[in-house]
Amino acid sequence: MREHHIAQRIGRCLAAVLLVCALFGLEGCGPRIKTITFNEHLDDTVLELDGQKYPLRELAFYVAYEEQIIQEQALVYDASNPNAYWNTHINGHFMRVQARDEAMSQAIHDLIFYGMAGELGMELDQDEIDYATGRSEDFWMDLGEKAQKRLGITQEELTEDLLRMALAQKCQQLYAAMQDALEEDYNADGAAYETLLEAHTYKIRDRIWEGVSMGHVTLDQ
Repeated sequence: MREHHIAQRIGRCLAAVLLVCALFGLEGCGPRIKTITFNEHLDDTVLELDGQKYPLRELAFYVAYEEQIIQEQALVYDASNPNAYWNTHINGHFMRVQARDEAMSQAIHDLIFYGMAGELGMELDQDEIDYATGRSEDFWMDLGEKAQKRLGITQEELTEDLLRMALAQKCQQLYAAMQDALEEDYNADGAAYETLLEAHTYKIRDRIWEGVSMGHVTLDQ
């Protein structure tokens, strides 16, 4: 009888722990993954997409870009303490976790459409190349020398990322037109894209990716 009561108490405790996890998100439950120094892991595989492996450096732009977008919101939220916004809990996740998820989602999206562009023999014209290159130069300068070093990639690599993104967007426009759909239907959060994504296989290396502390890669706070 005593053993039965003990088992019941243990069961209730476990149920309480699961309830806390459900209410406050899973980030605080289970083994914690060690935060990495971003520029020391650039060559570590972080994503496998359709059998192709991609190192962390291939996602560096997406991390930096997402940080800049969220930081702008954070400064509006609390200019004296932007970290407060990064630590807010929204839609079941902390903002920094959501930002990391969105960076990965956008990277996968662009890699898929970039691959499709190659299959279709698509290329950027000179005006498109010039525009993407100009965006790359502006973004690189806005980052500043300290953030550039923390990110770890070169300006040339950043430019390659922007050119790849531009070709992916061009392919997205064409593919949406071919499907008689709106271009935004094939954005990373679009319903039509979700169906397209089901035709692809991918695996995220959590040990590396979850070690990326968004808000602290290029930002000094």
